[in-house]
Amino acid sequence: MKKMDILKFIVFVIILVVAVWTVNHFHVLRHLKSIRGWIQANGFEGIALFTGIFAMAFSFGVPAIALAIFAGSTFGTFTGLVACSVGALIGILITFLLSRFLARDIVDDILGKNPTFVKIDALTEKYGWYMVAIIRFIPFIPPELTNYGFGLTKIKFVPYIFWSWLCMLPWLFIYIAGTDAYLDFKADQTIPWSLLAPTIIMLALLLFAGYRFMKLIEPELKKKAK
Repeated sequence: MKKMDILKFIVFVIILVVAVWTVNHFHVLRHLKSIRGWIQANGFEGIALFTGIFAMAFSFGVPAIALAIFAGSTFGTFTGLVACSVGALIGILITFLLSRFLARDIVDDILGKNPTFVKIDALTEKYGWYMVAIIRFIPFIPPELTNYGFGLTKIKFVPYIFWSWLCMLPWLFIYIAGTDAYLDFKADQTIPWSLLAPTIIMLALLLFAGYRFMKLIEPELKKKAK
């Protein structure tokens, strides 16, 4: 095990601990709510501030669903989706680069000869976009953890970033549009079908796509297991 790999991993752990502690200690969501009025009143500057906060908070432990609900209640569907998608993209970049350049080498040193790790590593290198798409489509797997996990594998950078961003959009849309629709209903007691219907359709498409992706990759997983 190289000393440089150990040093990089120590730096990675320090950055992660300090960032997670900072985000949680200062209660990002609570402060966001306290400056909601300023964000709404300052147009592009407010959107840019929220996007930056989303990127950092999402990178270090704040659930994307909580941030998306805040965006839906603050900006509405379209602007909220743009702000969240850009913030998520930046957050994905941050976590992947930290994990890949500071932690990947030591993990490879420790597990590089483990048969299971070798198979997973080879699978992500060749079929990484399948795995990213499937995992991103499953809302019960916290993206805050998988962001770092994928950086420890051989998955290629561009496919990972693109498919992570693309496959997070549907769920962000559901959270944001669903919040927007609920607030519209609460305000005038009418069902906002223009927002609710696309949300239901998107959910159905997600379930179908997740099923199809699982069927698509199943032969490849069996092939690799042999």
